[in-house]
Parts: sequence; C-alpha cells; structure tokens
Amino acid sequence: MSMNYEELDETTRDIMLSEFESEEAGGTPYRSKALSDRGLKVFPQLMRDAIRNGTESTLANSLNDASLWEPMETYVRDGVSRQRKRNVRQASERLATTEFSTWYVRGLARRLLDEGVTSCRVYRGAQPKWEPGECAEHEGRIVDVKTIYDNHRVRYWPEPGDKEAFSIPFGPGCHHVIKRA
Repeated sequence: MSMNYEELDETTRDIMLSEFESEEAGGTPYRSKALSDRGLKVFPQLMRDAIRNGTESTLANSLNDASLWEPMETYVRDGVSRQRKRNVRQASERLATTEFSTWYVRGLARRLLDEGVTSCRVYRGAQPKWEPGECAEHEGRIVDVKTIYDNHRVRYWPEPGDKEAFSIPFGPGCHHVIKRA
C-alpha cells in the first residue's frame, strides 16, 4: 500500500531536496547500517531521484537489489542474538518508507514554518504491517511545527539518539507523517 502524502507537490519536493542536500553536506548524513558498501555509495542519488520525481514505492523498487544490502542481519529473539539472511524486499520497503517519510516531514515542516503555520497534525500515511505500540499513540496529535522540524531524526541519529524525544516518523517502520492542523 502506498503512503498518502497530502502536500507532496513541487513546492514541498523542492524543500525536501534542499533539506536533504543540507544534511548530506553537513558531514554526518544518516545511512542505514544494513546497506552494503555499494548501497551506501548509491543511496544518496536514489534518494534524490525519489524526492524529485518519485515516492517511497519508487525508492523501494530502486533499493530492491541484493547487491545494495549486507546479506545477513542480526536479530534478537528471547534475549539471544541470532543471524538470518536479509529479506531484501522487506528491507527495501522499510528503509524507503522511513526515509521518504522523514524527508517529506522535514520538507513540509520547513514549508509550514516559512508560511507562518505553527501547528500540524500527525496522521497515519498508510496502515503498516506491524507497528510499535508507542508509534500508535501519536495518531491525530496536534504538535508544534517547530518541534517537528527541530527533532528531525533525534530519536536515532546521531547515535545513540534520544529515545525519550518526540519525532515523526517515530522510528523505523513508522507510517506517521504530518499535515496542516
């Protein structure tokens, strides 16, 4: 299912791209540890392409290439760390949704601030296959736009992040974005 980005137009895309390029130039851009060396190298251009002309779905399709991912992933079950083969399709969809949504929220928040809008509403852009319980708590919440803008990635980047902070998306796999209140 595709995400619903209510104000994904050329104005928002231009701001998304500007914000993305700012983070890229800042010296510590976010990169998923699951990406291979090749994936780390091509990700910025794939993200730019999606911001300019695509969505999370087109980004996921671009990322759905095993050579872009580390082949194995570590997970914890019953307190024991284990390894398994990475599900590339699932990893592509998850990273694409989180990253495109992150840049949409960042771009729209900047746009709203520029327009003098002070509040926005958190909404679910699509129904996820699973959702963390704390993520669902934010549905419909009215929040300060500046808080959304200032808390870009604060929960997880730079590592270790601030797990107590509020940000949208809330974390990997979160399908929440913002709209005008």
